[in-house]
Parts: sequence; structure tokens; C-alpha cells
Amino acid sequence: MAEMRGGKPVSASQKPTGGDKAFGAGGKKQFFRRRKVCRFCVDKIDDINYKDVRLLAAFISERGKIVPRRISGVCAPHQRRLSDSIKQARNIALLPFAGSPTAPLAPTPGYPATGRDYTLREPREPREPREPREPREPRADAGAPPVNREPAAAPAPPKE
Repeated sequence: MAEMRGGKPVSASQKPTGGDKAFGAGGKKQFFRRRKVCRFCVDKIDDINYKDVRLLAAFISERGKIVPRRISGVCAPHQRRLSDSIKQARNIALLPFAGSPTAPLAPTPGYPATGRDYTLREPREPREPREPREPREPRADAGAPPVNREPAAAPAPPKE
């Protein structure tokens, strides 16, 4: 039978992961997930400065996206100030818009990871000229009347 919590069935996505702690008496296990606390509230930081790049970079993912509250644990007021500061720092080029400058680039599929720069190539040798093609046979609809491509004339005004 499906697991129940508070009278409601628990889906597989809501079941706790291995990092959760199990405790409780009897046959039932209760899981406890540690609540994340706001780093700014704990340190009593009221002003999140856009010039503090080290602090802001901790809240940016490897791809350059702002880390959401549910992952970072920052409270709503500080998350709003944090995102404004990150956007301000991006606009004056203190932070990258996409990707971290320190993040290693993933190898491009299809190319060996040798470190060779494939954008700079040796110039190719010129090709030999091709022989002219033979004329094609006329198409089946070659004898059809030509299509009128001119716009139609405007309709005459109604007589009164």
C-alpha cells in the first residue's frame, strides 16, 4: 500500500532522499530535513553591496544564473536585494551574464580534448575548376501557360 503522511498519500518525488535523517519510535520512520537559514540574517548583513563580487559570486550558478531561494536558503527580502545587486554588478561588468570565468569549459562533442584551437585553420589549397554541366532536359510543366505574377487590378467603384 502507498505511504501516507497526514492522511495523504506520499508520491515518489516527495519521499526523502538518502541525505535526510531518520528517527522516531516504533516501526514508523520520520524524516527531518535541516531548515536552511539565511546567511545574511545570521551575519546581520543589511546592505548587500553590488561591488562585493566574492559574496555575489557565491549565489551564481556555474552557468551564470542566480541561485533560487529554495537552494541557497536566503530569505525573501535578502533574495530580492541579492538579485538586484547581482543584476547591477552584471550591468557594469563586475559579474558575467553567462557562465563563470573560472568554470572549466566542457569539451566540445566530436572534437578531441587536446586543447587545439579549431577556429584557426590553415588556408585551403584552391580547388580545380569544374567542368561545365550539360544542359538539363525541359521540365514536364514547361509547356504550361505562364503564371500571372502581377497584382490584380483594384475593383471598380460601385455605381450610384
